[in-house]
Amino acid sequence: MIYTMAELKLTGNCLRGSRPLLSFDPVFLEKPHYTLLKEILTQIFGVPKHHPKSQPFFDHVYTFTVLDNRIWFRNFQILSEDGALAEIGPRFVLNPVSKNNDIFYKSG
Repeated sequence: MIYTMAELKLTGNCLRGSRPLLSFDPVFLEKPHYTLLKEILTQIFGVPKHHPKSQPFFDHVYTFTVLDNRIWFRNFQILSEDGALAEIGPRFVLNPVSKNNDIFYKSG
């Protein structure tokens, strides 16, 4: 089923320049190809601690979950210190594609 942004009613919000916490499914530690993807996603979405344009606090969480061999991304606002969250979007799904390494080697 496909929903429009108006139907989702993502009510959360985060401050400009705030850094996200990155949360990964435990599967990212269990399989080598997901460990590599975790490092790539950390390099893409992580913000260095002392970056000049970032704030020194966290107010949202990026979650990466593996389901059906796809990586599901969600963005949540941290509402309170007890861990209450509200989804603020965007959300998307990554479908990793692997290439067979045998095509690069000649048998001989």
